[in-house]
Amino acid sequence: MGLIKEQKINKFDGGLSDDIREPRSNVCANVKHFDVFSNPYRLTPYRSMEAESSTVSVADLKTYDLLHFLLARSGKMYALGKDGSGFPQILQKTDPTTGNWSLPSTSTGNAARIKGFFIEWASALWFLQGTTSLGKWAIDSTVTNAVATLGTAVTTTCQGVVFGNNMFGAYNNKLFKVSAAGAVTDDVTPALPSDMRITSLEVWGNYIMIGMAYGTSATASPTGRSKMYQWDGSSTTAFNDIIDMGEGALMAIGNIEGMICGVSNKYLETPSGLTSLAVGAGSMVIRLWGGGIPRVMKELVGNQVVTLGRMLQEKVIKNNKMYFVASVPFNQSTSTESTYHLGIWAFGRKNQNSNFALTLDYIVDAVVDTSNFKIVSFGAAGNYWFVNISDDGSIHKTDDGTNFTETSIYETQILGGDPSIQKKLLGVTCDMVALPTAGQVVMKYRVNNETSYTTIFTDTTDNDITHSAVNIESSGATLPQFRELQLRVESTGNAEITGISLKWEEIDSKLY
Repeated sequence: MGLIKEQKINKFDGGLSDDIREPRSNVCANVKHFDVFSNPYRLTPYRSMEAESSTVSVADLKTYDLLHFLLARSGKMYALGKDGSGFPQILQKTDPTTGNWSLPSTSTGNAARIKGFFIEWASALWFLQGTTSLGKWAIDSTVTNAVATLGTAVTTTCQGVVFGNNMFGAYNNKLFKVSAAGAVTDDVTPALPSDMRITSLEVWGNYIMIGMAYGTSATASPTGRSKMYQWDGSSTTAFNDIIDMGEGALMAIGNIEGMICGVSNKYLETPSGLTSLAVGAGSMVIRLWGGGIPRVMKELVGNQVVTLGRMLQEKVIKNNKMYFVASVPFNQSTSTESTYHLGIWAFGRKNQNSNFALTLDYIVDAVVDTSNFKIVSFGAAGNYWFVNISDDGSIHKTDDGTNFTETSIYETQILGGDPSIQKKLLGVTCDMVALPTAGQVVMKYRVNNETSYTTIFTDTTDNDITHSAVNIESSGATLPQFRELQLRVESTGNAEITGISLKWEEIDSKLY
């Protein structure tokens, strides 16, 4: 008999690894739709999503194409929609967790909606329309279609910020300021590069951080080096600092733990008709900056070229983490876009005693159109997510019922140690919190870089807290021999995972 070895994984808070052969037990090759932050020793599934509706119907709500979901100070949910002429039309939801969206009678603009900017300030919701108009809807009152006319036609914009007693918005390479009294001042910063565009704003202590990428349109190729400008909110002559944010397009910045987190498209997405500048495929890069030089915290390398626009400039900061939307092809992704890993990504950690981790936190696979595999806009109300998906105006949110129809997935690192030694898989075990009535756990394997996984067992037994298998339970077939092995656990029905273990025998040795 050869040497018998065993391995157990029961801590999951490391998120995605830098490499699937990295020998750390708390990281993984893939994790999606599991909460790995709240309980480091448990994989907790998230609820699935449900379709949203207006007071008329689901189909009726699609026509408004809601964007930039915003939880107001009143507790109501708002979104920037459009009417039949393409003009801005603000819809509301009294209780974000349940019920339908409705259309206030006075919330419609008078020119083409400009996507990207929508913010609450001074008892109003502010938006851009036409080519240069800054408009506002005094909540539950009337629209002012041109509070101000900006100096240049708006080509690009992003989410605004409140800083001090003013609101700041961005367009092209300029910032404008709106006072608490509603007075607007245009082009308020020192000169910013004319060959770059502002992609994201964030407040950092006594400063506004201005994220910029090369190119003057949202469809510009992600080339050049992105910059982040540190500004005190008042100087018109100089910035406090200019930070190099590396290659590619800086898409979003956010403040977590007093540090600026930046997410960049490093040649991962490429405009139609242009060749990617990456050798093979590009990557999604996460950086942290708190002064000095930005640190690369994670670089997730893709294996396909992604259509430009799948990585959004929107972000949500909550629970000590930054959330953003991207579609990243890696591992078993093919050229078919529905095999990419699309959803709401999270970067952060539970507390100061934890490591920073990147996960695909929330997915929409069960509701998105596989032939139009994209998220157009997203936002949050507490722990309820709202998404506009499939490019047809479909709106979904986190289910207010305890429904878990989405498949949560965890794929281990490559297991088994030295690949030059042949092994025989003897058995596998999955530990769980007692399985609920609708709970299901499926364990699968793949060996030696196979392109697909094979099911070992499916457990649906109520109150099970562990399940082991020594063969393929559906057929009785023996477990495989391997040099490299990965295990995959799939959970539906709110099955929480607490451990994954395996045992194998080394059945040969090296030639020397």
